[in-house]
Amino acid sequence: MTSAFPNGDRPRGETSRRNPLIPDAIAIPPEALARHRARVLDPATAVRPNSGERPYSTVYRADTMLVPAGDVQGLLPNPDESNDVNRHLAEIGLELRPSREEGWQGNVGRLPADLGVPVPLVRKDTSSADRAPDPWAALVWLRDRLTDRVKSYSLDHLVMSASVAVEGAPVSNGGAVGGVPVSNGGSVGGAIALYTGSRNPVAMLMPQPVRPDAKALVGGRRPVVAVLDTGIGPHPWWGDLENPGTDPIVEVSQDFQDLLAQQEVNDPNMAEPYPLDTPWEERNLVQPLLGLLDSHAGHGTFVAGLVHQLCPAAKILSLRVLHSDGYSTEGALLLALNHLAERVESGDPALMVDVVSLSLGFYPETTQPAQVAQVLNAIDRLTAKGVLVVAAAGNDATTRPFLPAAFGRGTGDAASGLELLSAIGARNAPGLTTAAFSNWGEWISRWAPGNALVSTVPVWEGAAGAGLTYPDPLGLGPWLRTAPDPDDLRSGFAVWAGTSFATPVVAGLLAGALATDEQSASATDGPSRAQRALIATDAELVRRHWQ
Repeated sequence: MTSAFPNGDRPRGETSRRNPLIPDAIAIPPEALARHRARVLDPATAVRPNSGERPYSTVYRADTMLVPAGDVQGLLPNPDESNDVNRHLAEIGLELRPSREEGWQGNVGRLPADLGVPVPLVRKDTSSADRAPDPWAALVWLRDRLTDRVKSYSLDHLVMSASVAVEGAPVSNGGAVGGVPVSNGGSVGGAIALYTGSRNPVAMLMPQPVRPDAKALVGGRRPVVAVLDTGIGPHPWWGDLENPGTDPIVEVSQDFQDLLAQQEVNDPNMAEPYPLDTPWEERNLVQPLLGLLDSHAGHGTFVAGLVHQLCPAAKILSLRVLHSDGYSTEGALLLALNHLAERVESGDPALMVDVVSLSLGFYPETTQPAQVAQVLNAIDRLTAKGVLVVAAAGNDATTRPFLPAAFGRGTGDAASGLELLSAIGARNAPGLTTAAFSNWGEWISRWAPGNALVSTVPVWEGAAGAGLTYPDPLGLGPWLRTAPDPDDLRSGFAVWAGTSFATPVVAGLLAGALATDEQSASATDGPSRAQRALIATDAELVRRHWQ
């Protein structure tokens, strides 16, 4: 599969001209890199393979590599057998050293043999150290010597949310810098706003959407939208999340969170990142002594609210894979996609998933799809069963492919992508123009408003406070006179921007199409049902003038 990797930045209407792929640099705050044990690949200084191919900038875990689960056992020391991977790594004083912990080994043993799991890359006990092990250099060394034997080995990329940064807090606490993790020179003057809304509190005066009875739906079953995000937080629309009843709007999976916490490779010398061992949103893990809301706290609740607004009939399955600063890893994403695939493949109607919403992604270091195929294969496993997947296109005003969105079917060079995977770009609020921050490329197949959207946020109050507070000087009432408080989310609603939020808009429309598909009650072919939903959703996007 080639997808959009050759470039995908062809101007609309042209069929022959190719513009060179801009070698964008990745800009991640140093404190976020330290928090997630990550490093940036610098193309100017990075080791190159024997082919001479120059890598592109990317961000990856500095102490792990993704290794197929089926290879993990073979990496353990065995006096009767020499592992070829570690034998070659030993030549440069390194080894892949899986955990010996019984629970971790048991979980890995139950995963598909080709699914990537994070394994620590460490210095051999007998080698001297003049620098920290670099997974990129180790990967190049292995690929040059073992070629196809290690084709499924890869970097454990840092995955980022696709929403703009939260502004207004006096202390920077993670997330994208100005909403632009990719920098390719220059900047727009401060007088020009590229987006409206960075989790600013608003008052919502409209009532909650009316949720139809499941028995009234086609087939008597609710469409299920899986949201892989920062989790779910308290809000009146959801009711009691911990005691949800028999037909909740939002469902969570503690089983998945336990698996994810078990998989996470923890450094005993570092307290962060915190394990994602519960399904609930966290408010201030980054700077708990200050009480400031983390930059992406509420992101998953915002996404869930958009799905609910577009399809009140849907059930939302919330899996927490992103930290509250907006970052995660490719290994965590792979585990979540595998969890969803196992649910679907079980054949149990109670475990079915119809749509997957991914408001996240990463920029790869390569133009070779086979070298970053782990996420592609995991999504292909879902779409083969008729599960629709929507993924954010990214917010960096670049044509550089953002994965997994760029694996979807688009036009031109992207025409061979996955049909049931949609890359979602962002329009401005009226839906008639493209948001200035939105990425663009032939791999982007659908568009929806992603600027100035209003949705649910956890009913929280942070410590930032209003910029101005003054008692009523005339004694006319008990209220204080204040400037807006960016950290006060007690209204339960906010305005935010990003392709992160255009994505669940399309997810909700797809779920709505599935809920009203008269053929779905008798249809047994999942992909055909999904294709009908795509056709209906495309018609709705055109009707709304978004497409």
